[in-house]
Amino acid sequence: MVTISGEDRPGIMSALLDMLVRHDVEIVDVGQTALQKMLGLYFVLDLGQEANTGDSVMKDLLFKANQLGLTLNFQLFQPTEIEHIQNHNHFVLNFFGDTKSLAEISRILADEHVNIETISSTIHHGSRSIEMILNVDDVADLTRLKHRIMSKSRELKKDLGFQRQEAYRKNKRLIFFDMDSTLVDMEVIDELADRAGVKREVARLTEKAMRGDFDFEESLSQRVALLKGLGIEDLKAVRDGIRLSEGVEELLTSLKWLGYKLGIVTGGFDYFAEHLKNKLSLDFVYANKLELKRGVLTGKVLGKVVDAAEKARIVSQTACDLAIPMDQVVVVGDGANDKLMLGQAGLGIAYNANKGLDQIANVSLGYARFIHIFHILGITEEDMDEAVSCKQP
Repeated sequence: MVTISGEDRPGIMSALLDMLVRHDVEIVDVGQTALQKMLGLYFVLDLGQEANTGDSVMKDLLFKANQLGLTLNFQLFQPTEIEHIQNHNHFVLNFFGDTKSLAEISRILADEHVNIETISSTIHHGSRSIEMILNVDDVADLTRLKHRIMSKSRELKKDLGFQRQEAYRKNKRLIFFDMDSTLVDMEVIDELADRAGVKREVARLTEKAMRGDFDFEESLSQRVALLKGLGIEDLKAVRDGIRLSEGVEELLTSLKWLGYKLGIVTGGFDYFAEHLKNKLSLDFVYANKLELKRGVLTGKVLGKVVDAAEKARIVSQTACDLAIPMDQVVVVGDGANDKLMLGQAGLGIAYNANKGLDQIANVSLGYARFIHIFHILGITEEDMDEAVSCKQP
């Protein structure tokens, strides 16, 4: 293992590789970081069986590093040790916070025997994230580790993502959003209830359903029954007043341009979800259907209720129909009704969610922080700007 540090400038890698080629030495592993014009370069080299060859290579590398004004150190490993190093169990942690909160997360990682292998930061539209590659080989309980960092993130009110490092981590293709209090900054049913004069009763039932304290289908049935008598004009008024969550339009525009398939799967109502599908150019919508007779709500829901199990089935079936592995599926939701679909997705994002949902999800985002999804998906500021400019007439 060769470690090289010093002032960064063009030509360093070329000069060192020429030296390795001259000695017919193969690179087993390599890594490089550069920060504020300072370089950290790492090689794992196979020196072969000849001890003299190894000595000659290291002498020439030390001489070349001295010529370049760099510091070089090395450490010898046995082949079996290198094989163990290369088979590490890695996770990726994305964190959005200040130094104090980062220190608290780092303390948990130390307590759980997590080794931080690399750390870097990126900035998109004024939002900064810290990305750590974590070696969790010595972690006794990954579930406990995730619970602790997610709980600390919620306590600190800082966004955090924790997912396994794998090929599909930044290669997603299908994203489903819950609608109420996720894609839109409101609970549509509460707005309808306000027009019907039963907002307090409906809000109480909605809150219980969101927490998982109440069977969703029964809760939905009771709430919709309270809306009986509302006219189509009331539905139109609520539809026209729908407020999108902050950052949603920019996110969806960029994802659409990048080739993602986008959908809504909601325990809300199709009248409003279909409106959003058309407005936002989405590919899919699955929602509950309100029964209307002569332009008036009957207080009933038609067809199969879109509850937690149905949401999970829809997401899975849509991915199957599109031949997209679940590892490439993202789901964003905020309530107990979203647990199953978040749990099965390759990336589950809990948005401004009730306590406990972040233990199912890979990512926990606070209110009005949709912009952070760009960081999690590895989408750059340049990608976003190009997507937005392509939309302009």
